[in-house]
Amino acid sequence: MATAPTKSYKAIAAVARRRRDAVLASFHDVRSIDLTSLSNSNDLTTFPQQSGYLSTEEAKIVESQANEILHKVADRTWSSHDVAKAFCNSEAGKLLNSLATVSASIDSYQTNCVTEVLFPEVLEQAKYLDDYIQQNGKPIGPLHGLPISLKDCFVTPPHPSSVGMAAFANEPLDSEAVLVSVLKSLGAILFVKTNVPTAMMMMETDNNVWGETINPLHKLTSPGGSSGGEAALIALKGSPLGVGTDIGGSIRIPSAWCHLYGLKPSFGRFPSHGTKSGIPGQEFILAVNGPMSRSLESIQLYSKHLLSEKVALWNLDHKCLPIPWRDNVIQPKGRKLRLGIVGIDDGLVTCHPPVQRALGLVKDALVREGHEVIPWGVTDHPEIVKNLLAAFFDFGGAAIMSFLAPYGEPVFGSMTGYAEAAKAGENDLGPTKLRMMNVKRNALQKAYLDRWMETAVDNKKPMDGIIMAASPWSAARLGQTQKTLYYGYTGVFNLLDFTSCTFPVTRADRTLDKARDLNGFKALSDLDSRIQADYDPEFYHGSPVSLQLAGKRLEEEKVLEMVEIVRDALQK
Repeated sequence: MATAPTKSYKAIAAVARRRRDAVLASFHDVRSIDLTSLSNSNDLTTFPQQSGYLSTEEAKIVESQANEILHKVADRTWSSHDVAKAFCNSEAGKLLNSLATVSASIDSYQTNCVTEVLFPEVLEQAKYLDDYIQQNGKPIGPLHGLPISLKDCFVTPPHPSSVGMAAFANEPLDSEAVLVSVLKSLGAILFVKTNVPTAMMMMETDNNVWGETINPLHKLTSPGGSSGGEAALIALKGSPLGVGTDIGGSIRIPSAWCHLYGLKPSFGRFPSHGTKSGIPGQEFILAVNGPMSRSLESIQLYSKHLLSEKVALWNLDHKCLPIPWRDNVIQPKGRKLRLGIVGIDDGLVTCHPPVQRALGLVKDALVREGHEVIPWGVTDHPEIVKNLLAAFFDFGGAAIMSFLAPYGEPVFGSMTGYAEAAKAGENDLGPTKLRMMNVKRNALQKAYLDRWMETAVDNKKPMDGIIMAASPWSAARLGQTQKTLYYGYTGVFNLLDFTSCTFPVTRADRTLDKARDLNGFKALSDLDSRIQADYDPEFYHGSPVSLQLAGKRLEEEKVLEMVEIVRDALQK
């Protein structure tokens, strides 16, 4: 018999939302807003700048990329306080979460991407940074005055990290995540934390505490999950740079669906100690964190400064590897790449027509520039995905349900597998099964690496990387993945612990991306049939289309260099 809830998730959620909204209201004039323009377009990204809520100078600031902000703060064109204030204003943007304090009638227009608001301490920190540069004539560190947003799971005491669950929504914390301490020491301004799905284990961002986050590039679609709040905020220019986490695609799916660059590193490059998990102690698939931004240069800047020998992350987090940042990894400089490219399916699910077109655009652009493009098979992908999904349910079922059940939290459709796993119990999850899971995982990793290295033929070196879709959708309609969850396109590289980065390609076009004739379409699975049936060229028109590029383990620098080459080829 199920245990009756002892506390109400609704009451807890109400307290958490009041806390957030009170801080927002204290910083913003909650006045009447003309939202008529929003009803005419699915794209909300221009509204904050057109609303008149930002001053001319604030609008310039929020339009700037990270390197521009750092330069202008360093030469004192802008003060840290002015930059922080601009993003505090833009973050609400009379669209993000301050809209929630205006009127319930406009809930359909809010992106609802923010959880914890750090404005009061941030403006104090910005003043300290301005005093420092005034007194010392130089920045306090390489990220001096740069606003950075954080996924909800990064602990910033005393603020809670709910990770989308009532159990933690109002729980103050006192031990700062290592990454948070490092970023602050480098001068970064950590001004807001962003929404995630329940336990950070869904492909879109919705939970019973903060609610659903929408995609500002197409308001009827999801920004993805689990770093969906980050992606929505950055896409709306509410943050120049954010940090997400990834265990099955949680940086790359939101980045892809919001037209961002999002880096999933291999485990050990960036510090993870002190970050809150939805499945505490689970290390069969290792969660990682990485940067997300509209600018590739911002991703490179962030990575280079954090991985410097001066910061020496390996002396701060015992699981960080002593590998300082490496410049110009691709040698000789300017050489042509050899890239594998996965076709329109991964052996289990076929991508939608806009994603298929994006793959063709990238292939054509690379070939025009003289790069070698190799068809890359996916014979082992279904087995890798099968093992990944099984591990999440095995390790996550009891853990997640133990947090949800005492508060009576409903289980979302895409998480029923966790509820079923918890109901079945963990009796067979003993030492023998754990050993065999490790043996299988390690064998899959070694076989994939061997297949990669076998591309060294005809006196050529092995291929440099793999280009692949980040999901079957351009950006899935709201609620769609609750019925047709599939993150195998990204999850494969989590089990392999390969580095991967997303990059924007195009937008879905109802004229160019016609629906397939499903009468003649041979589905790879029942799930594939349902995902194909969801495609509607009219509905998805204008949604962002991105891909991912993967390198081998610990090849973060090389992957970013390759993404830059691909981006430049697309722009020619």
